[in-house]
Amino acid sequence: MLRFNRFYELNATSTMAGKINRVGTSRPSTASRVAAAKATRAAAVGSVGGVRRAEVVDEVSRTESPASIAIKSLELDGAKAADLKVRVEANERALDDLQKVQSKAGDIADKAAEATPEGMSAAAGKVDQLLEEGVLIANRKGEEGDFLFGGDLAEEEPFVATKDAKGKITEVNYQGSTDAAVEDLGSGFTVTTDIPGENIETTGAIGLVKDSRTGGDLFGNLISLRDNLLANEKEAIPALRKDAEHLVQHFGEVSANQMMLDTVQALAADIEGSDGKSMSTVDKLGNIQYALHRALVDNRNFIQQDSFRAID
Repeated sequence: MLRFNRFYELNATSTMAGKINRVGTSRPSTASRVAAAKATRAAAVGSVGGVRRAEVVDEVSRTESPASIAIKSLELDGAKAADLKVRVEANERALDDLQKVQSKAGDIADKAAEATPEGMSAAAGKVDQLLEEGVLIANRKGEEGDFLFGGDLAEEEPFVATKDAKGKITEVNYQGSTDAAVEDLGSGFTVTTDIPGENIETTGAIGLVKDSRTGGDLFGNLISLRDNLLANEKEAIPALRKDAEHLVQHFGEVSANQMMLDTVQALAADIEGSDGKSMSTVDKLGNIQYALHRALVDNRNFIQQDSFRAID
Protein backbone atom coordinates (compact mmCIF):
# COMPACT_ATOMS: atom_id res chain seq x y z
CA MET A 1 0.00 0.00 0.00
CA LEU A 2 1.35 3.40 -1.03
CA ARG A 3 1.72 5.79 1.88
CA PHE A 4 3.41 9.12 2.32
CA ASN A 5 5.76 9.68 5.25
CA ARG A 6 7.21 12.92 6.61
CA PHE A 7 10.53 13.77 5.05
CA TYR A 8 12.12 15.30 8.10
CA GLU A 9 13.41 13.86 11.36
CA LEU A 10 13.17 15.85 14.55
CA ASN A 11 16.56 14.74 15.83
CA ALA A 12 18.23 16.00 12.70
CA THR A 13 16.38 19.28 13.01
CA SER A 14 17.50 19.69 16.63
CA THR A 15 21.11 19.25 15.55
CA MET A 16 20.94 21.77 12.77
CA ALA A 17 19.16 24.33 14.96
CA GLY A 18 22.53 25.00 16.61
CA LYS A 19 23.96 26.04 13.26
CA ILE A 20 21.45 28.85 12.71
CA ASN A 21 22.64 32.37 13.56
CA ARG A 22 20.56 35.48 14.00
CA VAL A 23 18.54 36.90 11.13
CA GLY A 24 20.32 39.86 9.60
CA THR A 25 23.92 38.49 9.73
CA SER A 26 26.07 37.55 6.76
CA ARG A 27 24.54 34.08 6.53
CA PRO A 28 21.64 33.36 4.15
CA SER A 29 18.39 34.73 5.62
CA THR A 30 15.40 32.60 6.53
CA ALA A 31 13.57 34.21 3.62
CA SER A 32 16.26 33.14 1.13
CA ARG A 33 16.26 29.60 2.53
CA VAL A 34 12.48 29.40 2.21
CA ALA A 35 12.63 30.80 -1.32
CA ALA A 36 15.18 28.17 -2.31
CA ALA A 37 13.05 25.41 -0.80
CA LYS A 38 10.04 26.64 -2.80
CA ALA A 39 12.12 26.73 -5.97
CA THR A 40 13.12 23.13 -5.35
CA ARG A 41 9.48 22.15 -5.00
CA ALA A 42 8.48 24.05 -8.13
CA ALA A 43 11.14 22.26 -10.15
CA ALA A 44 10.02 18.91 -8.80
CA VAL A 45 6.35 19.63 -9.47
CA GLY A 46 7.23 20.53 -13.05
CA SER A 47 8.74 17.10 -13.51
CA VAL A 48 5.38 15.41 -13.06
CA GLY A 49 4.70 16.09 -16.72
CA GLY A 50 7.80 14.18 -17.75
CA VAL A 51 10.59 16.72 -18.15
CA ARG A 52 12.92 14.86 -15.78
CA ARG A 53 13.07 11.67 -17.83
CA ALA A 54 15.74 11.46 -20.49
CA GLU A 55 13.57 9.28 -22.69
CA VAL A 56 9.79 9.29 -22.94
CA VAL A 57 8.29 5.89 -23.61
CA ASP A 58 5.83 5.93 -26.49
CA GLU A 59 2.64 4.36 -25.16
CA VAL A 60 1.61 3.26 -28.64
CA SER A 61 4.89 1.43 -29.29
CA ARG A 62 4.47 -1.27 -26.65
CA THR A 63 1.83 -3.41 -25.04
CA GLU A 64 0.47 -2.05 -21.80
CA SER A 65 2.22 -3.68 -18.89
CA PRO A 66 0.51 -5.49 -15.99
CA ALA A 67 1.83 -2.75 -13.71
CA SER A 68 0.09 -0.06 -15.77
CA ILE A 69 -3.15 -2.04 -15.72
CA ALA A 70 -2.86 -2.43 -11.94
CA ILE A 71 -2.28 1.30 -11.43
CA LYS A 72 -5.36 2.10 -13.49
CA SER A 73 -7.37 0.05 -11.00
CA LEU A 74 -6.52 2.57 -8.25
CA GLU A 75 -9.41 4.55 -6.85
CA LEU A 76 -8.10 8.05 -6.17
CA ASP A 77 -10.07 11.12 -5.13
CA GLY A 78 -8.61 13.83 -7.34
CA ALA A 79 -11.34 16.31 -6.39
CA LYS A 80 -10.55 15.93 -2.70
CA ALA A 81 -6.86 16.39 -3.43
CA ALA A 82 -7.68 19.64 -5.26
CA ASP A 83 -9.73 20.90 -2.29
CA LEU A 84 -6.96 20.04 0.17
CA LYS A 85 -4.45 21.82 -2.03
CA VAL A 86 -6.42 25.04 -1.54
CA ARG A 87 -6.05 24.54 2.21
CA VAL A 88 -2.32 23.87 1.94
CA GLU A 89 -1.85 27.00 -0.14
CA ALA A 90 -3.68 29.04 2.53
CA ASN A 91 -1.34 27.53 5.15
CA GLU A 92 1.64 28.50 3.04
CA ARG A 93 0.49 32.11 2.71
CA ALA A 94 0.10 32.34 6.49
CA LEU A 95 3.57 30.84 6.97
CA ASP A 96 4.98 33.39 4.54
CA ASP A 97 3.49 36.19 6.61
CA LEU A 98 4.68 34.70 9.92
CA GLN A 99 8.16 34.34 8.47
CA LYS A 100 8.14 38.07 7.68
CA VAL A 101 7.15 38.82 11.28
CA GLN A 102 9.95 36.60 12.60
CA SER A 103 12.50 38.08 10.21
CA LYS A 104 11.68 41.66 11.21
CA ALA A 105 11.91 40.72 14.90
CA GLY A 106 15.26 39.04 14.24
CA ASP A 107 16.58 42.20 12.65
CA ILE A 108 15.48 44.19 15.70
CA ALA A 109 17.18 41.71 18.04
CA ASP A 110 20.42 41.86 16.03
CA LYS A 111 20.57 45.67 16.10
CA ALA A 112 19.69 45.98 19.79
CA ALA A 113 23.28 45.43 20.94
CA GLU A 114 24.34 48.81 19.55
CA ALA A 115 21.08 50.70 20.11
CA THR A 116 20.65 53.64 22.45
CA PRO A 117 18.01 53.49 25.21
CA GLU A 118 15.79 55.69 23.06
CA GLY A 119 16.33 53.41 20.10
CA MET A 120 15.51 50.32 22.16
CA SER A 121 12.27 51.91 23.35
CA ALA A 122 11.28 52.69 19.78
CA ALA A 123 12.16 49.14 18.75
CA ALA A 124 9.94 47.78 21.52
CA GLY A 125 7.02 49.63 19.96
CA LYS A 126 7.73 47.92 16.63
CA VAL A 127 7.74 44.53 18.36
CA ASP A 128 4.33 45.33 19.83
CA GLN A 129 3.06 45.82 16.28
CA LEU A 130 4.65 42.54 15.18
CA LEU A 131 2.93 40.74 18.06
CA GLU A 132 -0.45 42.08 17.04
CA GLU A 133 0.20 41.13 13.42
CA GLY A 134 1.37 37.64 14.38
CA VAL A 135 -1.77 36.88 16.40
CA LEU A 136 -3.97 38.01 13.51
CA ILE A 137 -2.10 35.69 11.14
CA ALA A 138 -2.31 32.74 13.53
CA ASN A 139 -6.08 33.31 13.81
CA ARG A 140 -6.57 33.40 10.06
CA LYS A 141 -9.56 31.58 8.54
CA GLY A 142 -9.82 29.32 5.52
CA GLU A 143 -12.20 29.68 2.59
CA GLU A 144 -14.93 27.78 4.43
CA GLY A 145 -14.79 30.11 7.43
CA ASP A 146 -13.02 27.74 9.81
CA PHE A 147 -9.79 28.67 11.58
CA LEU A 148 -6.73 27.27 9.83
CA PHE A 149 -4.64 26.55 12.92
CA GLY A 150 -7.05 25.36 15.62
CA GLY A 151 -6.60 21.63 15.12
CA ASP A 152 -9.94 19.82 15.22
CA LEU A 153 -11.43 22.77 17.19
CA ALA A 154 -11.54 24.92 14.08
CA GLU A 155 -14.80 26.69 14.99
CA GLU A 156 -13.24 28.74 17.80
CA GLU A 157 -10.50 31.37 17.66
CA PRO A 158 -7.36 29.38 18.50
CA PHE A 159 -5.17 32.15 19.92
CA VAL A 160 -6.32 34.55 22.65
CA ALA A 161 -4.14 37.54 23.54
CA THR A 162 -4.15 38.98 27.08
CA LYS A 163 -3.42 42.71 27.27
CA ASP A 164 -2.44 45.08 30.08
CA ALA A 165 -3.99 48.44 30.90
CA LYS A 166 -1.89 50.08 28.17
CA GLY A 167 -3.20 47.69 25.54
CA LYS A 168 0.07 45.79 25.20
CA ILE A 169 -0.02 42.01 24.72
CA THR A 170 1.39 40.29 27.81
CA GLU A 171 0.46 36.70 26.98
CA VAL A 172 -0.89 34.65 24.09
CA ASN A 173 -2.75 31.45 24.97
CA TYR A 174 -3.64 28.64 22.58
CA GLN A 175 -7.10 27.13 23.05
CA GLY A 176 -7.19 24.83 20.04
CA SER A 177 -6.24 21.15 19.95
CA THR A 178 -3.07 19.36 18.92
CA ASP A 179 -4.95 16.89 16.71
CA ALA A 180 -4.36 16.87 12.96
CA ALA A 181 -6.68 14.84 10.76
CA VAL A 182 -5.26 12.26 8.36
CA GLU A 183 -7.04 12.65 5.04
CA ASP A 184 -7.68 9.53 2.93
CA LEU A 185 -7.24 10.12 -0.80
CA GLY A 186 -7.94 6.54 -1.82
CA SER A 187 -5.92 3.38 -2.45
CA GLY A 188 -3.65 3.95 0.53
CA PHE A 189 -2.67 7.55 -0.26
CA THR A 190 -2.99 9.71 2.85
CA VAL A 191 -1.93 13.24 3.74
CA THR A 192 -2.11 15.48 6.80
CA THR A 193 -2.63 19.12 5.86
CA ASP A 194 -3.74 20.49 9.25
CA ILE A 195 -1.26 22.44 11.37
CA PRO A 196 -2.21 22.83 15.05
CA GLY A 197 -1.39 26.22 16.54
CA GLU A 198 1.00 24.72 19.08
CA ASN A 199 2.04 21.37 20.46
CA ILE A 200 3.94 20.95 23.73
CA GLU A 201 3.64 17.16 23.67
CA THR A 202 6.33 14.76 22.47
CA THR A 203 4.22 13.31 19.65
CA GLY A 204 1.89 14.57 16.95
CA ALA A 205 2.04 17.32 14.35
CA ILE A 206 4.47 20.21 14.75
CA GLY A 207 2.78 23.31 16.19
CA LEU A 208 2.51 26.45 14.08
CA VAL A 209 4.24 28.89 16.45
CA LYS A 210 5.26 26.72 19.40
CA ASP A 211 6.54 23.18 19.77
CA SER A 212 8.44 21.49 22.58
CA ARG A 213 10.54 19.39 20.18
CA THR A 214 11.85 22.22 18.01
CA GLY A 215 12.09 24.82 20.76
CA GLY A 216 10.09 27.29 18.70
CA ASP A 217 7.95 29.75 20.66
CA LEU A 218 7.36 32.77 18.43
CA PHE A 219 4.89 34.69 20.59
CA GLY A 220 6.75 33.98 23.83
CA ASN A 221 10.01 35.16 22.31
CA LEU A 222 8.42 38.28 20.84
CA ILE A 223 7.06 39.23 24.27
CA SER A 224 10.48 38.57 25.81
CA LEU A 225 12.16 40.66 23.13
CA ARG A 226 9.77 43.57 23.70
CA ASP A 227 10.13 43.47 27.49
CA ASN A 228 13.93 43.31 27.41
CA LEU A 229 14.09 46.18 24.96
CA LEU A 230 11.96 48.28 27.28
CA ALA A 231 14.17 47.33 30.26
CA ASN A 232 17.38 48.02 28.28
CA GLU A 233 18.51 44.47 29.05
CA LYS A 234 20.66 43.82 26.02
CA GLU A 235 22.18 40.60 27.31
CA ALA A 236 18.74 39.03 27.83
CA ILE A 237 17.44 39.71 24.31
CA PRO A 238 16.56 36.41 22.58
CA ALA A 239 18.20 35.64 19.24
CA LEU A 240 15.04 34.04 17.79
CA ARG A 241 17.22 31.40 16.11
CA LYS A 242 14.91 28.50 16.99
CA ASP A 243 11.87 30.30 15.63
CA ALA A 244 13.62 30.77 12.28
CA GLU A 245 14.46 27.06 12.03
CA HIS A 246 10.99 26.11 13.28
CA LEU A 247 9.33 27.95 10.40
CA VAL A 248 11.72 26.46 7.83
CA GLN A 249 10.61 23.03 8.99
CA HIS A 250 6.97 23.98 8.37
CA PHE A 251 7.81 25.08 4.83
CA GLY A 252 9.36 21.68 4.22
CA GLU A 253 6.17 20.00 5.43
CA VAL A 254 4.05 22.20 3.16
CA SER A 255 6.28 21.35 0.19
CA ALA A 256 5.90 17.64 0.87
CA ASN A 257 2.11 17.97 1.14
CA GLN A 258 1.99 19.87 -2.15
CA MET A 259 3.95 17.10 -3.83
CA MET A 260 1.62 14.40 -2.48
CA LEU A 261 -1.50 16.24 -3.63
CA ASP A 262 0.02 16.91 -7.05
CA THR A 263 0.80 13.20 -7.28
CA VAL A 264 -2.75 12.13 -6.52
CA GLN A 265 -4.25 14.71 -8.87
CA ALA A 266 -1.94 13.66 -11.71
CA LEU A 267 -2.65 9.96 -11.20
CA ALA A 268 -6.39 10.48 -10.88
CA ALA A 269 -6.52 12.53 -14.08
CA ASP A 270 -4.41 9.97 -15.93
CA ILE A 271 -6.55 7.08 -14.76
CA GLU A 272 -9.78 8.80 -15.82
CA GLY A 273 -8.65 9.13 -19.41
CA SER A 274 -5.25 8.86 -21.06
CA ASP A 275 -6.26 9.18 -24.74
CA GLY A 276 -3.90 11.33 -26.72
CA LYS A 277 -1.19 11.37 -24.04
CA SER A 278 2.37 10.48 -24.92
CA MET A 279 3.11 8.74 -21.64
CA SER A 280 1.48 5.75 -20.02
CA THR A 281 0.24 5.80 -16.44
CA VAL A 282 3.13 3.71 -15.21
CA ASP A 283 5.64 6.02 -16.92
CA LYS A 284 4.04 9.09 -15.42
CA LEU A 285 4.04 7.44 -11.99
CA GLY A 286 7.76 6.85 -12.39
CA ASN A 287 8.26 10.55 -13.06
CA ILE A 288 6.15 11.53 -10.07
CA GLN A 289 8.06 9.20 -7.77
CA TYR A 290 11.31 10.66 -9.05
CA ALA A 291 10.02 14.18 -8.46
CA LEU A 292 9.06 13.30 -4.89
CA HIS A 293 12.45 11.72 -4.27
CA ARG A 294 14.35 14.74 -5.61
CA ALA A 295 12.21 17.20 -3.64
CA LEU A 296 12.84 15.37 -0.37
CA VAL A 297 16.56 14.87 -0.98
CA ASP A 298 17.08 18.46 -2.09
CA ASN A 299 15.19 19.82 0.91
CA ARG A 300 17.24 17.66 3.31
CA ASN A 301 20.51 18.76 1.74
CA PHE A 302 19.40 22.40 1.71
CA ILE A 303 18.33 22.55 5.36
CA GLN A 304 21.30 20.52 6.64
CA GLN A 305 23.99 22.45 4.75
CA ASP A 306 26.74 23.59 7.07
CA SER A 307 27.33 26.99 5.48
CA PHE A 308 26.43 29.26 8.36
CA ARG A 309 29.17 31.32 9.99
CA ALA A 310 29.16 32.22 13.67
CA ILE A 311 28.82 35.83 14.71
CA ASP A 312 32.17 37.38 15.61
